[in-house]
Amino acid sequence: MRLFFVFAICLVALTVSTGSAFAQSQIPLKDRVLGIYAQVAVHDSSGNLVAYLETLRVTIFDPAGFNKIIDDNMNLFQRSVINVQGHDVEILKVNDSTVHPSPTIVSQNLINLKTADGPKVLVAADHDGYPVTDGDKVTTYWTIIRALS
Repeated sequence: MRLFFVFAICLVALTVSTGSAFAQSQIPLKDRVLGIYAQVAVHDSSGNLVAYLETLRVTIFDPAGFNKIIDDNMNLFQRSVINVQGHDVEILKVNDSTVHPSPTIVSQNLINLKTADGPKVLVAADHDGYPVTDGDKVTTYWTIIRALS
Protein backbone atom coordinates (compact mmCIF):
# COMPACT_ATOMS: atom_id res chain seq x y z
CA MET A 1 0.00 0.00 0.00
CA ARG A 2 2.83 2.38 0.85
CA LEU A 3 4.48 1.68 -2.54
CA PHE A 4 1.20 2.57 -4.30
CA PHE A 5 1.02 5.87 -2.37
CA VAL A 6 4.61 6.78 -3.40
CA PHE A 7 3.81 5.88 -7.03
CA ALA A 8 0.68 8.08 -6.96
CA ILE A 9 2.64 11.05 -5.56
CA CYS A 10 5.31 10.66 -8.27
CA LEU A 11 2.65 10.48 -10.98
CA VAL A 12 0.96 13.68 -9.74
CA ALA A 13 4.33 15.47 -9.54
CA LEU A 14 5.16 14.43 -13.12
CA THR A 15 1.79 15.65 -14.38
CA VAL A 16 2.13 19.01 -12.63
CA SER A 17 5.69 19.57 -13.92
CA THR A 18 4.65 18.72 -17.50
CA GLY A 19 1.76 21.22 -17.35
CA SER A 20 3.94 24.05 -16.08
CA ALA A 21 6.59 23.34 -18.73
CA PHE A 22 3.95 23.97 -21.43
CA ALA A 23 2.86 27.22 -19.77
CA GLN A 24 6.46 28.45 -19.61
CA SER A 25 7.17 27.78 -23.32
CA GLN A 26 9.19 30.42 -25.19
CA ILE A 27 6.64 30.54 -28.05
CA PRO A 28 4.08 33.31 -27.39
CA LEU A 29 0.80 31.74 -26.37
CA LYS A 30 -1.23 33.98 -28.69
CA ASP A 31 0.62 32.62 -31.76
CA ARG A 32 -0.16 29.01 -30.95
CA VAL A 33 -2.77 27.25 -33.07
CA LEU A 34 -4.07 24.46 -30.87
CA GLY A 35 -5.97 22.67 -33.60
CA ILE A 36 -7.92 22.84 -36.82
CA TYR A 37 -10.94 20.70 -37.60
CA ALA A 38 -12.50 20.35 -41.06
CA GLN A 39 -16.00 19.13 -41.93
CA VAL A 40 -16.81 18.64 -45.62
CA ALA A 41 -20.31 18.44 -47.12
CA VAL A 42 -20.88 17.60 -50.80
CA HIS A 43 -24.23 18.44 -52.39
CA ASP A 44 -25.21 17.53 -55.96
CA SER A 45 -26.57 20.12 -58.39
CA SER A 46 -30.11 19.46 -57.05
CA GLY A 47 -29.01 20.27 -53.49
CA ASN A 48 -29.05 16.67 -52.21
CA LEU A 49 -26.36 15.71 -49.69
CA VAL A 50 -24.17 13.06 -51.37
CA ALA A 51 -21.17 12.95 -49.03
CA TYR A 52 -20.16 14.17 -45.59
CA LEU A 53 -16.85 13.65 -43.83
CA GLU A 54 -14.77 15.04 -41.01
CA THR A 55 -11.03 15.10 -40.48
CA LEU A 56 -8.51 16.06 -37.85
CA ARG A 57 -5.62 15.30 -40.23
CA VAL A 58 -4.76 18.94 -40.87
CA THR A 59 -1.29 20.31 -41.66
CA ILE A 60 -0.34 23.97 -41.19
CA PHE A 61 2.56 24.75 -43.54
CA ASP A 62 3.25 28.30 -42.33
CA PRO A 63 1.92 28.81 -38.77
CA ALA A 64 3.19 32.39 -38.41
CA GLY A 65 1.77 33.37 -41.82
CA PHE A 66 -1.49 31.60 -41.05
CA ASN A 67 -1.87 33.46 -37.74
CA LYS A 68 -1.19 36.76 -39.53
CA ILE A 69 -3.81 36.01 -42.20
CA ILE A 70 -6.35 35.22 -39.49
CA ASP A 71 -5.53 38.42 -37.57
CA ASP A 72 -5.69 40.56 -40.74
CA ASN A 73 -9.04 39.05 -41.80
CA MET A 74 -10.80 38.57 -38.49
CA ASN A 75 -14.00 40.01 -39.98
CA LEU A 76 -14.39 36.83 -42.08
CA PHE A 77 -14.61 34.56 -39.04
CA GLN A 78 -17.34 33.78 -36.57
CA ARG A 79 -15.42 34.21 -33.30
CA SER A 80 -16.01 33.13 -29.73
CA VAL A 81 -13.71 33.03 -26.72
CA ILE A 82 -13.91 30.52 -23.89
CA ASN A 83 -11.78 30.10 -20.78
CA VAL A 84 -10.14 26.72 -20.23
CA GLN A 85 -8.32 26.25 -16.92
CA GLY A 86 -7.53 29.96 -16.66
CA HIS A 87 -6.43 30.40 -20.30
CA ASP A 88 -8.53 32.16 -22.95
CA VAL A 89 -9.07 30.05 -26.06
CA GLU A 90 -10.34 31.54 -29.31
CA ILE A 91 -12.66 29.45 -31.49
CA LEU A 92 -12.90 30.66 -35.08
CA LYS A 93 -15.29 29.30 -37.71
CA VAL A 94 -15.29 29.97 -41.44
CA ASN A 95 -16.84 28.21 -44.45
CA ASP A 96 -15.48 27.79 -47.96
CA SER A 97 -17.60 26.59 -50.91
CA THR A 98 -16.56 25.40 -54.37
CA VAL A 99 -18.72 24.30 -57.32
CA HIS A 100 -16.83 21.71 -59.37
CA PRO A 101 -16.89 22.19 -63.16
CA SER A 102 -15.87 18.59 -64.00
CA PRO A 103 -15.79 15.10 -62.47
CA THR A 104 -12.87 14.34 -60.15
CA ILE A 105 -11.97 12.78 -56.83
CA VAL A 106 -11.08 15.12 -53.97
CA SER A 107 -8.97 13.90 -51.05
CA GLN A 108 -7.67 17.22 -49.75
CA ASN A 109 -9.24 20.55 -48.86
CA LEU A 110 -6.96 23.58 -48.70
CA ILE A 111 -6.72 27.09 -47.31
CA ASN A 112 -4.73 29.09 -49.86
CA LEU A 113 -3.29 32.57 -49.92
CA LYS A 114 -3.28 34.37 -53.27
CA THR A 115 0.18 35.88 -53.89
CA ALA A 116 1.87 37.52 -56.88
CA ASP A 117 3.68 34.22 -57.48
CA GLY A 118 0.44 32.23 -57.43
CA PRO A 119 -1.50 30.49 -54.66
CA LYS A 120 0.40 29.56 -51.50
CA VAL A 121 -1.02 26.64 -49.50
CA LEU A 122 -1.23 27.54 -45.80
CA VAL A 123 -3.33 24.62 -44.53
CA ALA A 124 -4.20 21.19 -45.95
CA ALA A 125 -6.88 18.86 -44.59
CA ASP A 126 -6.30 15.26 -45.72
CA HIS A 127 -9.19 12.80 -45.74
CA ASP A 128 -10.38 9.58 -47.35
CA GLY A 129 -11.77 11.42 -50.36
CA TYR A 130 -15.04 11.72 -52.24
CA PRO A 131 -16.05 11.76 -55.92
CA VAL A 132 -17.67 14.84 -57.43
CA THR A 133 -19.42 15.42 -60.75
CA ASP A 134 -20.23 18.55 -62.76
CA GLY A 135 -22.11 21.07 -60.61
CA ASP A 136 -21.46 19.44 -57.23
CA LYS A 137 -21.03 22.00 -54.47
CA VAL A 138 -18.44 21.25 -51.79
CA THR A 139 -18.54 23.26 -48.57
CA THR A 140 -15.73 22.98 -46.06
CA TYR A 141 -16.53 24.09 -42.53
CA TRP A 142 -13.28 25.06 -40.82
CA THR A 143 -12.97 25.35 -37.05
CA ILE A 144 -9.71 26.86 -35.83
CA ILE A 145 -8.77 26.84 -32.16
CA ARG A 146 -6.09 29.25 -30.95
CA ALA A 147 -4.74 30.02 -27.52
CA LEU A 148 -4.79 33.67 -26.45
CA SER A 149 -2.44 35.29 -23.97
